[in-house]
Amino acid sequence: MSIDRRRFLCRGAALSAGLLLAPGWRAWAQSAPLLDPAARQARAVRYVEQASAAQDDPAYRAGRRCANCDFFSAGQRCALFPEHRVSPDGWCMSWTSE
Repeated sequence: MSIDRRRFLCRGAALSAGLLLAPGWRAWAQSAPLLDPAARQARAVRYVEQASAAQDDPAYRAGRRCANCDFFSAGQRCALFPEHRVSPDGWCMSWTSE
């Protein structure tokens, strides 16, 4: 067996495995629970589900919310909380402009 054929077979096997696992990954991403504001990591960044509830926080600025934060991505995901979804209307003190 030539090196090119070995490389082709290895890459084909890796691609096949990736295609088999891809649907499961999407299902896992969609089934992530919403972040509980009472959770330790949420309290550490003062996360609230409604930005209006943070108006008394000194770090709060009007118009800042999860949906327009650089950490927020599709599927209500936040880079700070990879195992949870967050509310698009939420807010935390780690807000970063896009």
